[in-house]
Amino acid sequence: MQFFSFKLNKPVLYYKGGEFVSKSEWIHKPMFHKGDYELILGLTGKVHLQVNDETITVNPHDVLLIPPYTHFCGCAPSENVDFYWLHFFSQDPLSSFSANENETVSSYITKTGDDKEIILPTLFHLHDYEQVTVLIHQILSLHSELYYVEERDFLTSALLIELFKSYIAQHNPDDANDRINYLKEWIRANMSSDLTVEAIAEQVHLNVDYLTRLFKKYEGITTLQYLNHLKIEVATLLLIRTELSINEIAQNSYFNDPKNFMRHFKKEMGLSPTQYRNTYNIIHLNNPHIDPQIPLPKQLSDSIDYIPGNGNA
Repeated sequence: MQFFSFKLNKPVLYYKGGEFVSKSEWIHKPMFHKGDYELILGLTGKVHLQVNDETITVNPHDVLLIPPYTHFCGCAPSENVDFYWLHFFSQDPLSSFSANENETVSSYITKTGDDKEIILPTLFHLHDYEQVTVLIHQILSLHSELYYVEERDFLTSALLIELFKSYIAQHNPDDANDRINYLKEWIRANMSSDLTVEAIAEQVHLNVDYLTRLFKKYEGITTLQYLNHLKIEVATLLLIRTELSINEIAQNSYFNDPKNFMRHFKKEMGLSPTQYRNTYNIIHLNNPHIDPQIPLPKQLSDSIDYIPGNGNA
């Protein structure tokens, strides 16, 4: 499997991004990345691409990382597709390697040290996609003035870390962690406004205190905090992806009443639901008929230590 490594002692540099939507048949035009990486997160439909000599299909909740100096294009028509796309530059030279997936992941699970290196494969499926979706949307919805460039750089670095954590967690062989992962999936499948910590503990025949200690160890929060966090994740998705009213969002994110929802949302996100929607509701949308070529900002190009650049084939 092909991996790319990033040393995050310096943040990556956000370049451009948006959301692509096409209801009709569409095929990706030929492109060539001179110095930038492109990250694609599938939302709906299948995107059929040829990356160098490899044929790749990006399914919903798949993450594809296209490295610099790469030719790629569509290899078959795609229909009813929706995906996020985001370009960034690394401030270090391109670093990639081919290795056995299980052995590589195991080495990073047990790895110690402070070199701040993460890895990502070319393509992988994202099981916990909600938080990544919200983070990408936050990056893309920031205004384009130069004042915000640095914030986008750090948010894009945080996105790579979140993707790395999600990818590694999916391969963690630890039995207790497997139990937590099972519980997290069970909670998602059985989420309701009256789901309790006691009911979750009963599902795996654990007492409430021990369950809470497990969640604290592997998630850094209590079981109840995780439950509320999951509800807030649903709410943030609904706020940025739908036009539902605040009351409807409260109901559909499994809160008992709107006031309780707004209190928990403000506590976790630091903004009211309305403020959050107004802050993160504008991103660049493109489609088969609009695909602007965005020049590299001078401030960004001047700050890159390695080779910058972007262009078509």
